[in-house]
Amino acid sequence: MNEDKSMMSSCLSQETKQLFDAFTFDHPLDTEVIELIYELHDSIRDDDDDYEIFRYSHNIDNLWFLLISKSIKCLRYYDKREPFMKNDGKKPKAYGMDDLNEYYKKYKKFENMLYGSGQYYRDHVIHVFRTWLSGIECMVKNNGAFLKLVAIREKETVELNYAEVLCIWTIIALTHDLGYPLEKAKDIIGATRSMVSTFVTNPDISMDLSFHGVQNYMNDFIVRLMSSKMVYSGTETDDNGGEKTDDNGGEKTGDNGDEIKKYVARLQPKYYFKFQKSLEKTEHGIISTLIIYKLLTYFLESDYNINEDYKFDPEDRRQFYIRREILRAIASHTCADVYHMYMGSFAFLLIIADNTQEWGRKYISELYIPSGIEYEPGETIFNISPDLTHISHKCEVSESVRIPEKKGSNSVEKLLLQLRDQAMYYVIIFRDGQDTIKRDFSFLREFSIVYDSAPNIRLKISLTIPNDSASTLKGEIEYSGNQAKNQVFGEDFFKGLSGQLNFDVNWKVFDASNNEADKWQADTWRKGEFFMGLTN
Repeated sequence: MNEDKSMMSSCLSQETKQLFDAFTFDHPLDTEVIELIYELHDSIRDDDDDYEIFRYSHNIDNLWFLLISKSIKCLRYYDKREPFMKNDGKKPKAYGMDDLNEYYKKYKKFENMLYGSGQYYRDHVIHVFRTWLSGIECMVKNNGAFLKLVAIREKETVELNYAEVLCIWTIIALTHDLGYPLEKAKDIIGATRSMVSTFVTNPDISMDLSFHGVQNYMNDFIVRLMSSKMVYSGTETDDNGGEKTDDNGGEKTGDNGDEIKKYVARLQPKYYFKFQKSLEKTEHGIISTLIIYKLLTYFLESDYNINEDYKFDPEDRRQFYIRREILRAIASHTCADVYHMYMGSFAFLLIIADNTQEWGRKYISELYIPSGIEYEPGETIFNISPDLTHISHKCEVSESVRIPEKKGSNSVEKLLLQLRDQAMYYVIIFRDGQDTIKRDFSFLREFSIVYDSAPNIRLKISLTIPNDSASTLKGEIEYSGNQAKNQVFGEDFFKGLSGQLNFDVNWKVFDASNNEADKWQADTWRKGEFFMGLTN
């Protein structure tokens, strides 16, 4: 089945409906949205290729606006400080969405320009919708097992209902690449300067995209907010009486004199400097957070102050963490300095959903010459540990690609280098650091390559990142009985790969009896294995 159609089917399933049936207010999988997804789903045939969805970009534009609007309205509805749950006559609005939509339109126009900015530029408009679908698919399958796991990980619980989890994910997924044009603009300016220098000595073309004056102060405030946490500061007597909230955001009714927990905000310096460094490099994740914060009133009304005498009630704390989690997850997806400890976090889900869409996106070169390479996204499986005394979840991602023989072994080598680069990224963000003894997951990514050569040669690359031992990047080869075909992935191939990596790739071959074979007798090869290092 067409992958986009398949992911949309997850949104439309009865299992998904049951998970969100209890939430009657607007949300990203309510009846109105489901009808629009049905319409798009039914427009795509099972055997359509992965580029068919590009014909329906107008539908996706409408969904993009509607999904974010509903998410903001829903989050406001469940904010107990606002009047909507107590007064049916008042309905929340998503102020600032017109401004964000105007930016989105300009973003789309600029996207068309960016397709000409480099041979390997790829779509970022359809991509964010696919990222959203991928995350929904991960959350709702197996009766919502992962949906139940996703949380804001703090020492003291931050209570979220399923609708709020869905809304947080929707805003994260659909806005995480809004800053990409500004990051890419640096490359365009650099290319322009290089071209102009052929006929103008030292051309005065500025490459400075930094912020100054009041803009810099505003940006610093946003970075500080997303780099902070709430700390319990004791209880205080409530002098207002009436309805209050408990430490998990739930309502409780009391009289004057009730004790209520209070919190203060504290800056986390490590996050602050990591995000400042990301901003200095104009990485699009943190630029995206600045865009949505400044354009959406929902973020402009965030409560944040690190003064000792500025106290937060339990619901203030809960709402702070919802906004901070959205911003931090978006900023973290391009900031490799931030490492990840919990599988059930929004930042982790964004990384997985975002990267599994990496391979199915059209290059500009493919607009003219089809690559002939067939990508199959496979499956993302979250194995959730039932043992609460020894939590060890596991995330398994599988993908595959078929490369025609006419593309040559160079295409396989190029792909292996890309996979190794991606492996290094995962190793960095899932690295050991302070408190990572608490990391609650292991990670496995398997990428299968079929070299379509009749008889076919098959390779499988496995990246394993356990939470209790060293990471490995291992390759396995299933050879054919054809000597000439086998030799394509022999000594010369691995020497070339070693040269590209600047270190030796350890390669072995085995015969039909699983004994180590002679590397000069390719007709005896049936299996092979190789290891690519994971150190810089």
